[in-house]
Amino acid sequence: MNKLQSEAPQQVRGKQPKKKKIITVVVFFIIILAIVYLGWTEGSKWWQEKQKWVKMGFAHDKFPFRMLTEEELVRKGLWSGESKWYNSIPTRTTPEETYAIFKQALIDGDFDKAAGCFTEEKRQEYREAMNQAKTESRISEIIKQLTEIYPRGERITKEYIGDSMTTYEFFIIEDGKKTSHPIGFAKDFNGDWKMENL
Repeated sequence: MNKLQSEAPQQVRGKQPKKKKIITVVVFFIIILAIVYLGWTEGSKWWQEKQKWVKMGFAHDKFPFRMLTEEELVRKGLWSGESKWYNSIPTRTTPEETYAIFKQALIDGDFDKAAGCFTEEKRQEYREAMNQAKTESRISEIIKQLTEIYPRGERITKEYIGDSMTTYEFFIIEDGKKTSHPIGFAKDFNGDWKMENL
């Protein structure tokens, strides 16, 4: 009887560590499954969200799909409204200087240089217009109108729309009447103010 009594507690003690090991393994397995599941679902959401931004052009298409900076968005034309980065570009050529370069280029007959005074989007349109005016022998008439402007302070009024867009106004005499003509300017990424219209 003593022998049986001494063996019974040893068997019970031997089974308890096995049960603990099984429970520990099961709990560990459940935790691993939960982590994998959460990682998969959250990772899938992250992936879908990033791919949406990549397709719209607001994020890079290489991992980790970093969102574009304000500068990159402005350069791509995807930024709407005022941009602190764009507005902070220091001026290299003022609107007055650009206008003077344009007039002199017309006088010199250098239409490429004159077209370079316009924004990139408008450059080709105005190059063609100047060539058309040359064909129609109207360049000297245009030059005459552009040079008949009032001295600075009297003839130009400025209306700033922002640090990167502005409107100037100059006056010419047409049919004996003083006529106002607005010129829109936009600052490019180099800090040069370019004409948007004339």
